[in-house]
Amino acid sequence: MRHYRYMTVLLTIFGFIACHQDNNTTGKTTAGAKFEPLPAYFNGERENIRTGGFSLHKIVTLNGVSDTANVNGTDSTAIRDLLKPFADIDLNKPSLRDEYDTSSLYDPFSGRKSVIYKSKGKQTFPSEITMELDKNGTIQQVNIHSYTVNMVYEFRQDLFYQRNKNIRIATYQKIAFLSPKEIEVNVTVTPKNRM
Repeated sequence: MRHYRYMTVLLTIFGFIACHQDNNTTGKTTAGAKFEPLPAYFNGERENIRTGGFSLHKIVTLNGVSDTANVNGTDSTAIRDLLKPFADIDLNKPSLRDEYDTSSLYDPFSGRKSVIYKSKGKQTFPSEITMELDKNGTIQQVNIHSYTVNMVYEFRQDLFYQRNKNIRIATYQKIAFLSPKEIEVNVTVTPKNRM
């Protein structure tokens, strides 16, 4: 009878350990997520920018013609619209579950980690995501590359996000028999009280 109690306690402990195993990239993903939940990360970054006292300087170039604007970091609508292309990327959708290979590189000296999600198919949207994580597992930089090419349509988009520093969105679109359109948005993120 005594052995039965010890075995029950041991199995219970092993059960708790097995349930709390962390097999994700940063230690912050949800339980059923195979990939980093980018929508949640960018929603958090939107709040970080909004409440962090940042000012944003935006340069928009459309087919070679540029315009600049300053964006108030507390303008939640402007920040949401700026981060929307990033927050729309969700590799944890059931339709994308087995469409990506994952690889990672770890720097033992700095503790930094690079994680790469690469599409197994030719036309999966996005085709590749590269993330740089600090030693605490917080994403510091994200690169997202997407493209679609067929007989009548070509679309390429490169998204770059560097935490608290820079946002870049470059999009190229060509529809058959029409001239191509290229738009690039570069945003410099700076603290308002920079010394």
